[in-house]
Amino acid sequence: MEEVIKSIIESIPSGYVFDTHAIIEYLLQNNSDIYLSSYNGNSTELYHGDIGRLIAEFENTIIERVGDSWSLNIHKRFSKCACWRKL
Repeated sequence: MEEVIKSIIESIPSGYVFDTHAIIEYLLQNNSDIYLSSYNGNSTELYHGDIGRLIAEFENTIIERVGDSWSLNIHKRFSKCACWRKL
């Protein structure tokens, strides 16, 4: 999963802003087998928190945190998540 997330982030042009929900949505649409096989049976919220922590591992190397975002999650409800800028 970590390598797939890194690949997704690396495909984002430098200077552009994205949030954790965007990465999760991209995983669901384009890498659903990896998304599903990495699921550990906990709640969606906990699993997406784990994905968020994987994204955060790239902080200060290929991304920087720029605060929080209020965007649609996979349930099509607005919720808070981390916002990032590609370095």
